[in-house]
Amino acid sequence: MGCALYPNGDYYEGEYRNGLRNGSGKYVFKNGARYIGHYHKGMKQGVGTFIYPDGTIYEGEWKADLKHGYGAYYYANDDVYEGQWRNGFQEGMGCYTCREHPIKYMGTWEKGKMCGPGQIMTRAFRYHGIWKDNFPMGSGCFTFNSDCMQHGYYVMTKDPQYDKVNVGEDEQQEEGGEKDPYKGMVPIWHPREVTSHQVARLPPAPKPFEYPESEISVTPPSELEEPSAYKYDFFKDIAQYDNLYLDEKVLMQYDSWDMEVIKRETPTTKDTGGECEGKEGDDPYLNPDAVIGQSHYNNTIKLNLFCIL
Repeated sequence: MGCALYPNGDYYEGEYRNGLRNGSGKYVFKNGARYIGHYHKGMKQGVGTFIYPDGTIYEGEWKADLKHGYGAYYYANDDVYEGQWRNGFQEGMGCYTCREHPIKYMGTWEKGKMCGPGQIMTRAFRYHGIWKDNFPMGSGCFTFNSDCMQHGYYVMTKDPQYDKVNVGEDEQQEEGGEKDPYKGMVPIWHPREVTSHQVARLPPAPKPFEYPESEISVTPPSELEEPSAYKYDFFKDIAQYDNLYLDEKVLMQYDSWDMEVIKRETPTTKDTGGECEGKEGDDPYLNPDAVIGQSHYNNTIKLNLFCIL
């Protein structure tokens, strides 16, 4: 055990090995951020909690100073992401819950963006489909509480309301970074047919990312306790998805998806599994005829949903 006050004002208290932070420790940054968890050879690895200056909290697994494995991210605006991470990005299977609107996305992610099979879920309807760069694309279907399905497809179309006010700034920004192929475009829903609810016609269900053996986050050994490994069980934490996906009739009957997130003062990893309960008496039904557009996660996550009945 030891402690250190760094020249930049940061402070560390915890275990060391061979002169490096190793084992359990607490690191407090000068700007107010702090990390409480495990280290390995001077880097965050294993299980730990990082609290940012704005109140955002990440609680989960780390590897080589990056979020890696299973973790929950509590945003300052009370949105919540629970799921898999890889090399610092949301990647694999995950669930994003919006606080402002009763809406969830559960599906696969790639480098921090919704990509692959997934669902948009509200208390009034669900959309099953494929995502790319945070947008729904191609064939999909809506399912409703009335025990019917609407089949169709999304097509990326130029947004008539989009206007480049600062053309010079946009061009300069594109030169400095990767060009956004869908800038100024929106997904438009084209319905084809309405049928009774048929599970066999649902798109393929998303699957969790299988980490290679070399990428599994292992809690570093500690001089004060026996070495241990933190192994996640993704479907144990959100097992309702695997079961309810195959039988939405049960879901609709018991209305077990409540979209409101309860704010917690000190969230724990144990609390992050399962559904987010809502308050009794709430009726956050969304109008399926409306265009839903929600943007969070540093202005990169865009939940664009267009439903034409």
